[in-house]
Amino acid sequence: MRKTIFNLFSITIIFVLFSLGTWQLYRLQWKENIINKIEVFSKLPPISFDINSIEEFKKIKINGKLLEKNYFLYQLNEKGNYGFNLISVLQTDNSNFFLVKRGWLPKIEKKYEENYPSETANNVEIEGTLYLVKPKRNFVPENSNKEKFYYYLDIGQLSKSLNVQLEPYLIEQSSPDKYFVNLKNTSRINITNNHLQYAITWYVLGFCILIAFWFLKKRYK
Repeated sequence: MRKTIFNLFSITIIFVLFSLGTWQLYRLQWKENIINKIEVFSKLPPISFDINSIEEFKKIKINGKLLEKNYFLYQLNEKGNYGFNLISVLQTDNSNFFLVKRGWLPKIEKKYEENYPSETANNVEIEGTLYLVKPKRNFVPENSNKEKFYYYLDIGQLSKSLNVQLEPYLIEQSSPDKYFVNLKNTSRINITNNHLQYAITWYVLGFCILIAFWFLKKRYK
């Protein structure tokens, strides 16, 4: 009985390790496709926004008006300094609603909380890159009503509070902000692709345990 349990346990571990290696190879191909897509779009000029041809990583030019209320999203900058991204809601001419990441601030200030009615806020043209709004990660804290900022963007909750349907995309603004001129643009794409190393690691571990299992079976048969 003990021998049977040992055999089943060893075979299960070997199967899991090889499965993890194969999964990492699929992830490798998926990540390479994303990187290639980013490289292609990065070389193209911004195009006029079309809701029917919306696609992540595209550079677009979009017109509309900024809703009054702004939001602050916690994020460290490239130097690891504590700060916030200023997030606004843009209503397009066709009444689509998008979140816009306008730039980075070292601290929350009252003047950034609202877009006061003006020609600038009611008629804006923004150039930027489209990104899907990412779901909350495991170790990111929950958003709290006691805070003046968010740890992550919750499309469902924001849509409900605004009584509109937000698109699941974030426009990362690259053009200078005409309303808040002191915003720092933090636009950068840095995607690592280490899945080949991960796959090799899992396969090597699998082979090591397979050899050890074969050696023990041969020795104690």
